Amino acid sequence: MGKDLSVAAFNAENFYLLLDGDYGLEELEALDEEAYMAMNSSIFNPNKERGKIAAIAGIIQERDYDLVGLCEIGGMESLANFNRIHLGGRYDCYLHEENSRRGIYAGALVKKGAFDRAEAEAMPGAFSRNLLRLSLERGGTELEAFVVHLKSQYGEDRGIPQRMREVETLASLVGTRNCIVLGDFNGILIRGEEQFEYRPFLELPFRDVLEAVGLPSAERRTHYHFSPEPNFAQLDYIFCSEDIEVLSAGVVEDEIPLNRAQRALLPSDHLFIEATIRLSDRQAR
Repeated sequence: MGKDLSVAAFNAENFYLLLDGDYGLEELEALDEEAYMAMNSSIFNPNKERGKIAAIAGIIQERDYDLVGLCEIGGMESLANFNRIHLGGRYDCYLHEENSRRGIYAGALVKKGAFDRAEAEAMPGAFSRNLLRLSLERGGTELEAFVVHLKSQYGEDRGIPQRMREVETLASLVGTRNCIVLGDFNGILIRGEEQFEYRPFLELPFRDVLEAVGLPSAERRTHYHFSPEPNFAQLDYIFCSEDIEVLSAGVVEDEIPLNRAQRALLPSDHLFIEATIRLSDRQAR
């Protein structure tokens, strides 16, 4: 088994797929909208539009990722339904339902057969969302992966005190060999342009995959926001420890929205960030 891996991170934006039975894809698509939406009784966290879910699945299927870190997933039931219905059960699902007032969590899809061993645990700390750690082994080589979704910039204090605590805790937990940290950091971590609260993490020996392939900072966008003016920024990252070789990296982007209405038609307000990486020769214990 080789040491090259295809990885991605994506904030799926309020991804709920709660159902009242074990529907297949054709059965689910045949339901009228009222029946589909009625399966999830929450008025605040309704099921995601089926067309958007299908579009997300299409990207994962086309790219055939070995590992996908996901944010804003409405629990293990939603993730498991997505994998079973749209991905043919090709992935193992990992998610711990902790710390989120909105019921959205960080989870992971790990392709079956891509690793010799895969284990997951919820990491401690006063995070606003769960922090997921994956311990993986491939061809006798270990890989540690953290899926993160840090505190947003909403609120009177723009979430800065909480985000500072989360960054400091994250920096204390991650390893620095054959380690990747991926997900929605809810801020700018582009070196030289970074927001100050991320500096404890940026002091660690990690590289953003878009930086590693030389993509200009002005072209690194993973999030579309209109307030009301366009504000496109990189909030999502895949950071690799310096011993990992980044073979390729980019963002999956189609048509760029011109306004909020066009943005609302997309599967999410975020974009997939992806990379092909090569692990170093850190042997399993």
